[in-house]
Amino acid sequence: MTLKQTLYQKISATLADRIFSGMYPLGTYLPTEELLCKEFDASHHSVRDALKILIGKGLITRRAGSGTKVIAASEPTVFANVAGDLRHLFSYPNNTIRNNLIEEHLTCDAALSEILGCPISTPWFRIGALRKLNESAQPLCWTDFYLLPRYSEVVKLKEHFTIPVHEQIEKSYGQRVESATVGISLSRLNAKTAKALGVKENSPALRIIRHYLDAQKNAFEITVSYHPEGEYNCELNFHRELRPR
Repeated sequence: MTLKQTLYQKISATLADRIFSGMYPLGTYLPTEELLCKEFDASHHSVRDALKILIGKGLITRRAGSGTKVIAASEPTVFANVAGDLRHLFSYPNNTIRNNLIEEHLTCDAALSEILGCPISTPWFRIGALRKLNESAQPLCWTDFYLLPRYSEVVKLKEHFTIPVHEQIEKSYGQRVESATVGISLSRLNAKTAKALGVKENSPALRIIRHYLDAQKNAFEITVSYHPEGEYNCELNFHRELRPR
């Protein structure tokens, strides 16, 4: 560690202690950069680096011409939700079964484009499937899987119905999920989906859309699941941790 790094960290720690102790109360301003340079016998660069640390901790804010304002008297506590892997991303019990009822190539029309958030005419391979606890049970949901056409052969894999599709794609094609997003909204079931789920047309449903993204933030798999009213329960667990905002 260099002398310069030690110095700006020392300045940051000293200023943080003063904020925590109330020497610089909430809503007040820190001494000017010039005064801090003189007090700590430091360069402007070192003082600025020290202030960046405090900004990252959510303690101060800086605005040109307005000075450096104290906006928190302690580091914010963040409640974090941790998913061990993508199977925990609003996933289903391990004992559920999936039955593919539709396997087709298609191009994205205007309505589908709005749902998936992709350009019109984007080509996809669609798998339409029912998920149940067992063959005779009431369906839990209907899911449409939209895959890039080059991954359509996953439906021929022996383990296709037992492991998540994104894992099949990684295993067979080497395409890893670098990030994923989940969108949740309320929806109404169209006639075909309602019939497959054994409920009335236009019934309310929970819609969950998952985007599985590559390193370039491009979606190579998008799933759209429809859960009839009363057929889906989700529990999220949060733990308390202290970290910069």
